[in-house]
Amino acid sequence: MGDSARMSTLPPIDRRSFLAGTLASAAALAAGGSALGAPKPRSAARRSQSPNGKVRVMSFGVGGMGGSDIPQVASHPMVEIAGLCDVNAQSLGAAHEKFPGAKIYSDYREAIASMGNSIDAVTISTPDHHHGPIALLSMNLGKACYCQKPLTRTIAETRAMRKMARDKKVVTQMGIQRQASAGRQQGIALLKSGLLGKVVEIHIWTDRPAGWWEQGHPRPTGSDPVPDWLNWECWLGCAPLRPYKTDVYAPFRWRGFFDFGTGALGDMACHFMDAPFLGLTMGTPIGVRGNSEGLTDDEFPNSETVTITFAGGEYANRTLPLTWYDGGRLPNPSVSPHLPAGIDLGKISPDGCILAVGTEGTIIIPCSGTPQAYPTARAAEFIAPAMTDYNHWHAWVDAILGKGKTIANFDLASEVNEAVLLGVIGGRVTGVDLEYDHAAMRFKNSDAANALVRPTYRAGFDFVPMMG
Repeated sequence: MGDSARMSTLPPIDRRSFLAGTLASAAALAAGGSALGAPKPRSAARRSQSPNGKVRVMSFGVGGMGGSDIPQVASHPMVEIAGLCDVNAQSLGAAHEKFPGAKIYSDYREAIASMGNSIDAVTISTPDHHHGPIALLSMNLGKACYCQKPLTRTIAETRAMRKMARDKKVVTQMGIQRQASAGRQQGIALLKSGLLGKVVEIHIWTDRPAGWWEQGHPRPTGSDPVPDWLNWECWLGCAPLRPYKTDVYAPFRWRGFFDFGTGALGDMACHFMDAPFLGLTMGTPIGVRGNSEGLTDDEFPNSETVTITFAGGEYANRTLPLTWYDGGRLPNPSVSPHLPAGIDLGKISPDGCILAVGTEGTIIIPCSGTPQAYPTARAAEFIAPAMTDYNHWHAWVDAILGKGKTIANFDLASEVNEAVLLGVIGGRVTGVDLEYDHAAMRFKNSDAANALVRPTYRAGFDFVPMMG
């Protein structure tokens, strides 16, 4: 299975020709121009090759989140899983048993080159560093795109993905399924209700990374033999080459490494920040300051507190700070005058919470569950409307079929993700008030921070279009 999964399905010249044309077009789109010799863009309208009219989906990443994303998408009666791609031949084989009609690949470049004309949509549930390349290649061919959070690993990729989605008019969704829960919808409604008065500050925390994966170590030394079921070259993808180490990077610890992941912020912040973006007028981010512990030359810190400052808007009476905590850190309850004495913020939700403080009230929105509003007397005047859970994945498929729209589309997702990635940068360039020029996509006062806005990709994978 491992050898067959790694075999090229097209003659080399066809693959090179496809990539050259597709990537030239993608680069031109990101720059806002046109590419000589680039293929004529396909219509954004769905062109299903299935005789029964179903949406044909290629899924990238079949383990981890892919193990839940693919069955959820496939459970829609109008979906056919046409292709599966994963660097792990064992996971790929298990997924293929569930979807025997799907073609299988281990190299996403070959998968898109081979099936680009016979699929309608893609799901991306890979490590973070693959999100941008796979999504941009796919959307450039007019494919609808479901991409797990965080949308990308860098800000430049996020901007490029938003522009590509707009230019190609494709249906998109970022994988923040908690958004579809009744509790989260109620929380967003309460943020809009006026209960808070003017927003003063927002605090968000998570239990990651402790107990989930390790961070805060120097770069691992030595190497181990690559298992025959793993395509290590394609697992690294656009990241710099490094030796394989057993159970160090794959399948899960990659989140803690600069080259592959985005740390605790990237893992969880998109699950929280969507609420204030949807429920409040945040304005553009204008600065960030981080304080972290355990930062190394290769991995994200063990814990951090990062404050991202937004310009604010109608809901705020000044600039609006949003402070993020991870690695066991929590806000002090004194940040809100409305919270009851003795409240233990760490016990409200195991995965973390959103705490929005206003001049008149405070709202706590847990990662999962029902929001709580304070003071109790004022909260009684603002009853959250009854909501029901909906299927986040099916909403994406329905939108492809022309039924409704997605909420976590790449317009919203790019704004949320850019704020998240500003926080990631603040956790790496610590102790400095970093001033951010949103329009220019650069920091006014830090070359070190600017160096993290755009990634550098190694040969063979150096095709991701950047903006600016």
